[in-house]
Amino acid sequence: MRRSLICLAACLFAASCTTPPPLPTVSSFEMAQTAQHLTQNAPPPGFDQSVQFPKIDNNLGDQTNWRYTLSLSFEGVFTGSTTPAKGQIDAEVFSNEQAGERRVLLKASGAAFGLTENRNVEGVRIRNDYYVVNANKVCTKIDQPDSGQVANLAAGSLIGGVKSATPLGQRKTENKVDLWEYTFTPDNVIPPTMQLGTGGKYSIVAGDMWVEPSAKAVWQYSITLNVENATLQGDRPVTGQLHAAYQLVETGVQYNIAIPYGC
Repeated sequence: MRRSLICLAACLFAASCTTPPPLPTVSSFEMAQTAQHLTQNAPPPGFDQSVQFPKIDNNLGDQTNWRYTLSLSFEGVFTGSTTPAKGQIDAEVFSNEQAGERRVLLKASGAAFGLTENRNVEGVRIRNDYYVVNANKVCTKIDQPDSGQVANLAAGSLIGGVKSATPLGQRKTENKVDLWEYTFTPDNVIPPTMQLGTGGKYSIVAGDMWVEPSAKAVWQYSITLNVENATLQGDRPVTGQLHAAYQLVETGVQYNIAIPYGC
């Protein structure tokens, strides 16, 4: 995990009553350069202290349209054995918020997530109507939809987020979008969905987050964890490394989300 550290060394000397008082500490050239860099690269007001994204896709509901991608992968073993356990989930999510339209392209595989065969489906929501297209391209309208519909898949519910993060003083521009990097401590990480068994635990290996203040949203996020005796999307506990990634691709673009062919 990237950290911006400023180390100050202070030397204190005992002085007798006849010794002149010490001169005020003068900032070094390196300290001045660091302060200037942080000032020049400070995020806009409202984002210059800390940000909160307990669900990594928070605030996207305030946008008219948006699209993001997410992934969740695991590699390790089933707990208590040497049997390999792997899994991969990839999704691309489109939304026209004002029209109540949503489209999710989902691919999932691997025994670590409780799957015996690959899953490749599409979920569409048109206002209150839900549709699912299976791997054979057969479309079905869902008569009694629930919250578990593919079209309702959300990044924050799958990969978690960050309770609090502070700016690092780094900025960049991608896709004509101004971004700022933020740092966070392990205890501020809300991990991907998992259930810990007896003695189960996880630790943060690495993480990174870039925020787009103009959209009040996270642009890019990644987190890597070592997990022990944790059940992910399946029913067997695993031990190994879990990695999650999120990328906001764009906002403000109207998408052609329609009832899938065959429904």
